[in-house]
Amino acid sequence: MKLATAIIESAMVSIVSVAWFATAHAQDVVKIGEIEAQTGPLNTYGWMSSQGMRMAVDEINKAGGFQVGGKTYKLDLINPDTQGNPQQALIQLKKMLEEDKVKYVFGPFLTNIFKGIEGYAKQHNGQFLLMGGATQIHYELGKPGNDYLMRTWNWDAGPSGFGTLMVEDLRKKGVKKVAMLMQNDAFGHVAADIYREAFKNAGIAFEENWFEPGTKDYSAVLAKIGAGKPDYLFPGYTDAVLYDIVQQATQLGLTKFWLVRGSLGPALKNKDYIDDYIAYIPKYFEEAEKSEPKVAKFVAAYKAFYKKDFPYDQAPLCSSSCYDHVYMLVDAMKRAGTVDDVAKVKAALEGFTYDGLWKIRYDNTGEEIFNFDIVDVQKGGKISVTHEQPR
Repeated sequence: MKLATAIIESAMVSIVSVAWFATAHAQDVVKIGEIEAQTGPLNTYGWMSSQGMRMAVDEINKAGGFQVGGKTYKLDLINPDTQGNPQQALIQLKKMLEEDKVKYVFGPFLTNIFKGIEGYAKQHNGQFLLMGGATQIHYELGKPGNDYLMRTWNWDAGPSGFGTLMVEDLRKKGVKKVAMLMQNDAFGHVAADIYREAFKNAGIAFEENWFEPGTKDYSAVLAKIGAGKPDYLFPGYTDAVLYDIVQQATQLGLTKFWLVRGSLGPALKNKDYIDDYIAYIPKYFEEAEKSEPKVAKFVAAYKAFYKKDFPYDQAPLCSSSCYDHVYMLVDAMKRAGTVDDVAKVKAALEGFTYDGLWKIRYDNTGEEIFNFDIVDVQKGGKISVTHEQPR
């Protein structure tokens, strides 16, 4: 009887010990979430973010994690695929906040996803941080009840805006007229509002033209634009439409392009037919890999981690809610001395410049400012790069 009792007591101690260890171990993990489109028609704006975040989490954990307040933590990444669907994203965010108790969520880049989750997210103001690149987030920063928001991408307008600096670059070239051809949706109209004002301030005539989602034949609207003889065509805003627009435009004699969304792919595919293609590129990785050690290391790490070629066309979108941002969040937790107090961590994020693939800082509203490139592709594929470091 005594032996049986001893065995039972020993087993109970073991069970309690295991439970304590499991609890202690759980407390040593910081869960971070991500809500981005990794597949679907709009995955251009989420796929690279998910790729970079997985790499950063893996690197940090394999290095032994990080210390805050004398305690070592590792990261647990929860990043389901929204597929660009607002309802799906809302379900995913609810699970992260209510079941997984996530305090730091990266994304979304897409405005439609942000609008779909915004009402619910506001109900949890002060309980978590949402760090995404969506254009609409800009308009919500600093408003009452929006302490949970930070925007992890350059804003187009304002003194430090990449759009402002790019329009100024056009003005210096002597450009007099630009014709916009934008998709008729929420972001398209936001873009028109931004650039209408920017071109007006620069003294450049700005003509607005629209196409409906799903359009494949742009010949009629491009013929109309061509009749107005603009110096540059400003098309947008995804590669899915840009390939068709650029090809069809060159067939109608429109050979100069200026754009703030999209890759160099359409230019390079049509390099023998364009005369000029000026694009905002957060980083021109093909050049940076040769001159920036951190970029070269990232490219090599990507190839080793995913065991495939580096996606140079997608890589610039690592500038939003991606690899650098995970490292910056960890650095902010260290500076704040906490992994749980989101207000202190947010204040820390806004208080320093992170020097990674980009030099990243936040202004006093919680909007990101970082260096970027203006890439100019000319006939035959000749490329020149201008490096911009906003104030």
